[in-house]
Amino acid sequence: MDRSLVITNAQVQAHVTLEEAIECVEDTWRWHGEGEVVMPPKITTDMSEKGIPNWFNSMPSYIHPLDMAGIKVVGGYLENPKHGLPFIRSNLMLLDPHNGRLRALMCGDWISDARTGAQPAIAMKYLAARTDVLTVIGAGQQAYYCVSCIARLHHIRQLRVCDIRPEARARFAARFPEADFEIVQCATNREGCEGADVIITITTANAPLVEEAWCKPGCLVLTMGSFTETADDVALRFDKLFIDHAAQGLHRGNFKEMADRGIVTRDSIEAELPAVVCGRHPGRTNPEDRILCELVGMGSPDLCIATRVYRALLKEGCQGVLSIDMMGEE
Repeated sequence: MDRSLVITNAQVQAHVTLEEAIECVEDTWRWHGEGEVVMPPKITTDMSEKGIPNWFNSMPSYIHPLDMAGIKVVGGYLENPKHGLPFIRSNLMLLDPHNGRLRALMCGDWISDARTGAQPAIAMKYLAARTDVLTVIGAGQQAYYCVSCIARLHHIRQLRVCDIRPEARARFAARFPEADFEIVQCATNREGCEGADVIITITTANAPLVEEAWCKPGCLVLTMGSFTETADDVALRFDKLFIDHAAQGLHRGNFKEMADRGIVTRDSIEAELPAVVCGRHPGRTNPEDRILCELVGMGSPDLCIATRVYRALLKEGCQGVLSIDMMGEE
C-alpha cells in the first residue's frame, strides 16, 4: 500500500486489546534483551524556558522482528486537565525502514496508557515475591491502567490507593466497581506502604514518597514518574536495583538525582529488565530481598502495539480509515 494511514484513538482501541498490549510489552522487552531492537535514549524538549510550561519526549526505535521503524512523541501539557484533556498526550509515526515511506500517523494516547500499565504487570512477573497487597501512590489515569493490567496477570487481595487529594483517591476507587479485591484509600503514604508486597509510584512529584523503613522484607518498589519518588535510603539499603533502560534511566526518573550525586551508578544496577525477560539474567532469586526497579518508559513497546493496530487495519482493508498520498493529493 502506497498511501499513508491516519489512525484515531478510537480506531486504535477497536483493533487491539489490553491483553494484546501487555503481550507486546513483554515481546519487545525480550527482543531488546536479544539485541533485536535499535533504540537510542529519548530526547526531551522542555519549552518552559520560553514561557510554555510543557515538555515532550522524542522516542525513535526500530524493531527488527516486526521490520518496523518509527517514533513516539509524548509530552506533558499542564493546562490540559483544566480543559478536560489528558495531561499526557502521545502520537506515533510509523515508517518503512527500507525506503522511509510514511506508513501511518497514529494517535498514541491509549497506546501510551496501555504500555505504561503493562510495564509493572510484566516487571512483577519477574521481580515480585508476592502480589497480595498492592499499593499505588498517585491516583491518575496511568495508575488506573497499571492496576487494570496487573489485575489481568496477578492475584491481588488488597489495593491501597495513596494520593495527596482525597477526592482523587475516592474517584480512583470508584473506577473498579466490580473488583474482586478490597480497595483501601490511604491518607498517608506510610499507611499505604507498610506491609505492602508491591509499591508503585506513578506521579508528577519530585519528592521522597517512599521511605526505606516502611518497606518490609520481600517488598518490590516500582517507580514510574519522571522525577525523584523515593528517599535515597531505598536505593542504598535495598538488596537489588533493576531498571528498564540504563542509558536513559540514569538521566531521568527516580535514579537521576542520585546518579548526579554519585549515589547510584551503572554498577549499582543488577540488570536491565530486558535481560531478565529474555533469560540472560535472573530476576528475583530470594523471596526476602527488597527490590527497587525504575521503569522510566521506552518507546519501542508503543511502536510494537502500533504495528499490531496498523496491520490489523490493513488486513480488514482499512475501512473507515483516512489515507493520504503524501506525494500527491488526498
